[in-house]
Amino acid sequence: MSAEQFAQVPGPHTTRKPAPLLRFQLFSLILVFAVLRGGSALAQTSGGSVSADPQDSAFERGLIALRDGHLEAALKELSSAEEAHPSEARIRNFRGVVLASLGRNEEAASEYREAARLDPRMEDAYRNLGLLEWTERRLPAAADDLHRALTLSPDDSFAHYYLGRVLLDAKDYGNAVSELKQSSVAWPEDAHFLIELAVAYGAIGRSEDRNKTIDRLLSMQLNGVQSIAVIDLLLSVKRDAAAIKLLQSLLQHPTEDRSWARFDLARAYLVAQDYGNAAARAQEYIETSKNAPEVVRAGAWSLLGIAEANLKNADLAVNALRQAATLQPAAEEHCLNLTRELMDLSRYDEAISVLQAALTSNPKSYALHLRLGAAYFASARYPEAEKTFGELVEANDPLPISYIGLAQVLLRTGRADNASAELTAAEKKLGPSFLLAYYRGFASKQAGKPDEAVAAFNQAIQLNPSSAEAHRDLGSTLLVLGRFADAIPELKESLRLAPNDLRTRRLLSRAYARSGDVKTARQYLDAEIDPPVPTTGLQGDFILPSWQYPPQEKRN
Repeated sequence: MSAEQFAQVPGPHTTRKPAPLLRFQLFSLILVFAVLRGGSALAQTSGGSVSADPQDSAFERGLIALRDGHLEAALKELSSAEEAHPSEARIRNFRGVVLASLGRNEEAASEYREAARLDPRMEDAYRNLGLLEWTERRLPAAADDLHRALTLSPDDSFAHYYLGRVLLDAKDYGNAVSELKQSSVAWPEDAHFLIELAVAYGAIGRSEDRNKTIDRLLSMQLNGVQSIAVIDLLLSVKRDAAAIKLLQSLLQHPTEDRSWARFDLARAYLVAQDYGNAAARAQEYIETSKNAPEVVRAGAWSLLGIAEANLKNADLAVNALRQAATLQPAAEEHCLNLTRELMDLSRYDEAISVLQAALTSNPKSYALHLRLGAAYFASARYPEAEKTFGELVEANDPLPISYIGLAQVLLRTGRADNASAELTAAEKKLGPSFLLAYYRGFASKQAGKPDEAVAAFNQAIQLNPSSAEAHRDLGSTLLVLGRFADAIPELKESLRLAPNDLRTRRLLSRAYARSGDVKTARQYLDAEIDPPVPTTGLQGDFILPSWQYPPQEKRN
């Protein structure tokens, strides 16, 4: 087999452990690469001398057997060579290749480590060990070994490729793409790898590469699991028509049960904001899949309810979401969807009743407690809201939301100093957080402490420079302090980030007027309204059910 042919075998193609044949291909690739790079494997020992010892013939016979795929014979010959030369690092390394090809991974790892100990500059041993660690899903160890290999041989294309795959699996997307780009190894026509790569490109903002990768995937033969992943990618980039077309193609197999694809078609229409078709497809699934598992039927009712909610069919939405919650009372997402719709309709007492009942059977649900606090707050039942949020805070909530909920109650009931103190304590406990800093700024301003508010808003902007609200409230606070020249840039930045915000335009008009620039002030509206107490995601959005997959296929 030529070097060019071997170069077309780049490595594992899924996050699962390789099958025996593929495992052999992986390690025979490393073997041939090593021989091609260094000449005859027998030409030198680690000390650089040429030996005619009969055991060297065993080494050579072992390599030939390995190249030809005769693994047991290769192991026998290399074991014989190792007995004669136990300190020869290269024998240890190639014996590790054979053991790994046979699936005896722990023994192989021991051989690679011993080879590296005997010859700390043997880059092949570190690369091979890194590959083995990757196939075993030990990603941090694999990354360490491959980094070591690249320290010894920075131009090793295979080590760059394998490290890229490791980092891709670890979701270190920026570094993964960088390593893959440094490799000349041909990327595989493998859907799983390309799906991961498209996700990586999206995460690092390389939309053109992401779209090219998606197009490449669309030209491939995909199984059901891979098709759903590609559909999800298409919807994420607003290529809704292509996603729907791919899903519809999955339904064109009358001899197979494709009810899962009908469910996913309803979900895809919902993500694409085609609520009419989403509702129709969800209703169709409900009527034709009465024997489906309860978890799937509940998901279909949830899809129908969310679609009807977006169509402003309130009664139909509530009824469907209630059906989902009834079918799966222990699944908190159905209760959350139902109570969200009830709260949107200002039916707070019903939402509170539903949540209290759900907490009876699921008393430790963080999400349900948080939603109950939000329902109490929205219905102006402030003592109950304060108690609910306070209990979450006392239970050392690792997230900032309950602290913010408690602060909002304190602000609404005129206790801004207490709100600021709670948020300061939360920052000490949880560390820096945009939301905590922003609400602390608002609380300090309400408490009549504008200098503290300015410091808090500045911290919030450092944590999230793209927040129009933080720039606006910092500008508003600087106006209170009479610092017009400082306020104007903040307000202009806020308006740049949110051009249609009427409140910011009014604040800018006031800032220019007070700074003496009446002409510019006239370009903006000349009235100011008092900003309300801000609110954040206590109520949340609808939670979509998961995609359905073919029953005979498993997700990676």
